[in-house]
Amino acid sequence: MRDTFGNVLTNWDLKNPQIEEQIKEGPERPVFVIKADSGKYILKGFSCEMPEPTIESNVEAHRFLGNEKGLAPCIFPTKTGAYYLKDNGYWFYLMEFVEGRQMEETPDDEFRIGQAAAKLHRLQGYRRKSPFKQSKAGYYEWFRDRSFVKEFDAILDALPDFEKLDQCFVHTDMGPHNTMLRKNGEVVFVDLDDSGIGSRYLDLGWPFIMQFVNFNDDTEEMDYRFDLAESFLKGYYGEAGITREEFDLIFRGAEQMHISYMQSYGPYAVDSLWKILNYGIEQKEVLWNRIQGKRNL
Repeated sequence: MRDTFGNVLTNWDLKNPQIEEQIKEGPERPVFVIKADSGKYILKGFSCEMPEPTIESNVEAHRFLGNEKGLAPCIFPTKTGAYYLKDNGYWFYLMEFVEGRQMEETPDDEFRIGQAAAKLHRLQGYRRKSPFKQSKAGYYEWFRDRSFVKEFDAILDALPDFEKLDQCFVHTDMGPHNTMLRKNGEVVFVDLDDSGIGSRYLDLGWPFIMQFVNFNDDTEEMDYRFDLAESFLKGYYGEAGITREEFDLIFRGAEQMHISYMQSYGPYAVDSLWKILNYGIEQKEVLWNRIQGKRNL
């Protein structure tokens, strides 16, 4: 792939650019580290099967969150002034290489991510809607042949209409896997594919089942990372803490976000994902009681 895409670098005003390494394999979304006289960059590619409005949304989110607000990698224009281009069956754009480290599933890093999420959600001035669908309606068509369909529908029935709740700039897949810590201690968000205006509660809810439930694929045993959940909430809400109403809405968001991924891993994973969903829901009151207990100390 290096030989195939090396010429695309001539579209940017870089001196002696070279592909140093490919850090994400696969034909759909190749990602390369670029080395030039002026430093390192990231060249990100997307198969042209992705509609152009989607890549436009991605680029606009980078310009807003990165170039304007400093919460994502900056994106660089080509020699023509465009921020993305089409070449050899792919969309491409060039981003800043973030000097720092990938964030980790530790209480300290979750606290930092919570703080950065609060800053993200307070941003003003962005108008483009996130490509991520907020409606639960389509999920009623799923799992009609599964034994748990009635229980599944009952969970959907209890979910609110998130489009009518707080709308702000959202990431939609927020966690250590999509955040970097700069050497100066600043948190930056990466992979802005579905970023834009969307539900705050869906954005906050994502990790509470998807990430904080540990699932052993071999034994199917589960445990909950209460320490990470509490640290994330402490970072987001600070000393004021979280209200019961907010907590309930975040967990509803967690349920819908988990459901939205239940077909992504194929039909054989559905039963395990259903177990994870129910286990995550069962931890809700345990987490709330832990939060209240620490608040009353």
